[in-house]
Amino acid sequence: MRYYRIRDSRGDTHLTAETQPGTLSSLTSLNSDVTDFRELLNVSDISGMSVDNIARNVLSSGDAETFDVAQLTESSRSATGAARIIAPLAPDEIWAGGIGNYAVPDEGVAGMPDITKTAYEADRPPVMYKGTNSRLAGPFDPIGIRGDTAKTVAEGELVLIVYKGKLVAYSTGNEVAGGLMGETLWWMVPSKVFKGCASLGPCIVTPETMPDPTGRDMELTILRDGKKVGSSTNTTTLRRSPAQIVEWTQAHDSPPDLVIIYTGGCVADGPLEAGDVVRISLDGIGSVENTVEVV
Repeated sequence: MRYYRIRDSRGDTHLTAETQPGTLSSLTSLNSDVTDFRELLNVSDISGMSVDNIARNVLSSGDAETFDVAQLTESSRSATGAARIIAPLAPDEIWAGGIGNYAVPDEGVAGMPDITKTAYEADRPPVMYKGTNSRLAGPFDPIGIRGDTAKTVAEGELVLIVYKGKLVAYSTGNEVAGGLMGETLWWMVPSKVFKGCASLGPCIVTPETMPDPTGRDMELTILRDGKKVGSSTNTTTLRRSPAQIVEWTQAHDSPPDLVIIYTGGCVADGPLEAGDVVRISLDGIGSVENTVEVV
């Protein structure tokens, strides 16, 4: 299934599931204890049932309140209307893996500088810390660019949802990358960690619905004053599998329960400016659309 979080006109949060194309059914309207995807993961971990089967059991208990995806998307994009789509979950930590995970052919890797070549040839994938949920933007919230560097770029990526060390679902979003790391590797952390340094959504998709997230079309578009100033397309093809990326984040660490990992993907070359609108679409998951602001 695909799961969305909705905030209604009363300010209440609903966890919803797409039960028919374009129609979201609120699990929260049937069971007030179910307001977040993490709660389904908790029950799944205890019971051994799949997240989707747990959701089906909840939905079978009555007539759920429903929402229309197209209407919600428009009201979220325009910041109008009674209900909005918000970030599909609140992770404990955010991580990013980019260089080294792109699907670069071996002959392309051979010509790279040694420091970059290592990232592609080593068993260990490069995965960098990007902060906590307080830095994460929802699918239609503002994203940030750093005011202390001339170049911050948008990166559309497949996102892995990891719960207690297991890969449990997928999403997409913008892994906003500050330019400080290009000046010196000693500034790697501030280059990656700042308010609005990533966006997520619009939904979460389980492996039952998307058994293989690789090879899917992704598109990134940047609009400035309504005109396209940047774009890029790619597919979610990686040198290392999602399972391998997740395995290495657990190998010598004890991460918190709920972690999301950006895997690398679609990059726009030009620097972002305040007021730009960045739209990232991933086949099978949907789109995020974020306005840029300086932080």
